[in-house]
Amino acid sequence: MSAIISPCGLYRYRLERNISLLPAPSVAWIMVNPSTADATEDDHTIRKVRGFSERFGFGRIIVGNLFAFRATDIRALRTAADPIGLDAGTHLRLIMRDAEKVIVAWGPLAKLPRHLRSRWHEVRGIAEALCVPLYCLGTAQDGHPLHPLMQPYDRALTVWEAPHDR
Repeated sequence: MSAIISPCGLYRYRLERNISLLPAPSVAWIMVNPSTADATEDDHTIRKVRGFSERFGFGRIIVGNLFAFRATDIRALRTAADPIGLDAGTHLRLIMRDAEKVIVAWGPLAKLPRHLRSRWHEVRGIAEALCVPLYCLGTAQDGHPLHPLMQPYDRALTVWEAPHDR
C-alpha cells in the first residue's frame, strides 16, 4: 500500500494496492478526483475498485485521476485554485506506463464544473502517445466511462471509444 500525496496534503497523484500474493498483472484506474484514501486507508471507491480488480484477475491496482485535488464532494473542484495539480500529467504517464491494462472511470461530464469538462482530452492524449488502449465498465449517456462505485460486479470490461462530439 502506497500513495503519492503532495506535501500540503491537498493532492493525491497516485495510489497503489497489492491485492494478490501471487504474480498477477497490474491494472490502472483513472477516475475523476481522489477522496480520502491514502497510503494506509481505503475509501468506498477504492474498496469497489479492489473488488472489480480482484474479479478481473489483477494483482496490483494503481489509481490516478483527471484531477489530483482531494475532495469528498466533486463540487469542490469548482473553487479549487488548481484542481488538476502541478504533477498530475507526469504521474498519469507513469501510471499508464506501469500497468498492463488501463481502465478509465471518471463518470459523466455533466457532474463537473463546465470549465473542467475538457480535461479528459489531455488524459486520452497521454494514452494515445503511449499507445495504451483504454478500457471501461461501460459508458454513460454522454459516452464517458462509468464510475465504478455504483456499478454491479457483473460488469464486463470493454474498450472505451472516446466520444467525438464532446
